[in-house]
Amino acid sequence: MTVAAVLAHYIGVEQRKVERLLALTQEQVYQDAEYRAWIESLDVERLNQLLPLARAAYEKHLPTFAERLRERYNMSNTPMSAFTLGNWLVGFLQYPSQIADLARIHQRLPRQAVLEMLPEMIAMLDEMPEGREDWQRAFAVVTLPLTAKRN
Repeated sequence: MTVAAVLAHYIGVEQRKVERLLALTQEQVYQDAEYRAWIESLDVERLNQLLPLARAAYEKHLPTFAERLRERYNMSNTPMSAFTLGNWLVGFLQYPSQIADLARIHQRLPRQAVLEMLPEMIAMLDEMPEGREDWQRAFAVVTLPLTAKRN
């Protein structure tokens, strides 16, 4: 399954809509009206309430996942933890005007790594006892620009 198909599934849109965005640069995705509407449609208050459940789901998988990232892409000092991952998602949604900073923060991460890792990171949330769909949709929407062409 392609990344576009995975993202479309979790976002709940037609795959062609995601493919259209992935043909743009990251900067263009952040400026796109449809993408902005997806961001604005996310229920930040509910995501914040569910944050402990998302962190718990990520806590089970992220240490091993981060180790694979380090080994496969020779990346050290990857500050990925369940705490920071959950916080940045909710934080960027609380301040959507700053969301393009995600691309800057993740620019050292190879695009291929994002393409390979993203489906697994979204699937880690399957273990949430409540709010799984909300968090998976939010994660897919927020990270979609990271899979687009680099500026």
